[in-house]
Amino acid sequence: MRCDDIRDRLDVLWDGKQPVEVVEHVKQCPSCSQYQHDLRLVRAGIHLWRHEEPVEPSLGFAERLVRQLNELTKTPSVSDFFERVGRRFVYATLVLTLLALLALAVPSAGPVRGLGAADIQISAQEASLAYSDPIGEAGGLETPDVAPADAPTPAVTNEVK
Repeated sequence: MRCDDIRDRLDVLWDGKQPVEVVEHVKQCPSCSQYQHDLRLVRAGIHLWRHEEPVEPSLGFAERLVRQLNELTKTPSVSDFFERVGRRFVYATLVLTLLALLALAVPSAGPVRGLGAADIQISAQEASLAYSDPIGEAGGLETPDVAPADAPTPAVTNEVK
């Protein structure tokens, strides 16, 4: 048998009679013999301890114990840390979601946002005025096919002709 099996049997069979194979192994193996000796010393110490009177607690022991236990519960633990981090994550996610919903709900033009390039619409008549030739150099055409080099760029309209 192996030494580990013998030691397990010695631990289990404190009071009972040991089997012959265990007794023979303990006689031949010095480490198991030492283990059995140490085990007997521990057992004898426990028996002596049983007969000893328990020590009475000193005056104020219960109060000191309760105070120390309260101090231990006040120390932050790992679970408290993860709970705080989790709460902050949930709050940040909630704020970002509300901001996204607010951005979708606020109209694109108004006092909060200024006018964008897509919001500026010029009517077709105003667009033709931008191409008009006040001096009359275009030869009587209202809208020239070719714009002069120094003419302003045509305005973009959203109307369909």
